Amino acid sequence: MSGIFGSNPPKQNQVNQRPVINLSPKHKFRWHSKFPEAQLLLVVPRAIWNRTRAYVPHYEAVHLAGRFGADPGDYEWEVFDNPQGLKWWRRTVGGDPAYCAAVIAPSTDLDTVELFGLLDIASDSPWWFDSIFDMAKIHKRAETISRQKNVAIEKAEIWVSIEDEYKPRNLLTTAKDENGIAWRVGDVDEVTLLQNALVGLFDRARTAILPGEVSTGPIKKGTGSLKK
Repeated sequence: MSGIFGSNPPKQNQVNQRPVINLSPKHKFRWHSKFPEAQLLLVVPRAIWNRTRAYVPHYEAVHLAGRFGADPGDYEWEVFDNPQGLKWWRRTVGGDPAYCAAVIAPSTDLDTVELFGLLDIASDSPWWFDSIFDMAKIHKRAETISRQKNVAIEKAEIWVSIEDEYKPRNLLTTAKDENGIAWRVGDVDEVTLLQNALVGLFDRARTAILPGEVSTGPIKKGTGSLKK
């Protein structure tokens, strides 16, 4: 890919393996074994990471949208600690936030920080069916199962999506948790969405004026560049 991460193309896995995009292919990730399910890998300067975590609570925290929600792309992030990370609460067209992914920094001891992006999509999420190739086919089979088993069409659709799509494509992580919710990772398009959302967040954080910076200004262009 060209642009902020240089000219190296994203690294992806083969067919029927979970897609992975590596934006820092020349870097040897020392924490990767702790997060083998990560689908987005990148390295950023610690200054950019710290600045982004300071920026989010003032400008883009999910709770800042208020009770009427916000447009997709606005107010979608949450900062968390232990380990340090960001949650992506992707917004629907109607403005409601729905948890979609997390970006984790296992260690911030060095000048560069390894980041691992994990798509984490629940079966009760508005994003659950986004990776289906043929939703009409899923719905048709679910209608038959719904009649035969006397179950709600919504539950039948989830079951068919798991059996016909997400299990065969190795996208399923949990068929049913303690609350009866299934979980999956993302396809390559969803990993790309996370990549674009995160890179955009870094760019906005780098150029924003944070509280206490009125006299000093934001990080100047070129300082703490993400380019590798």
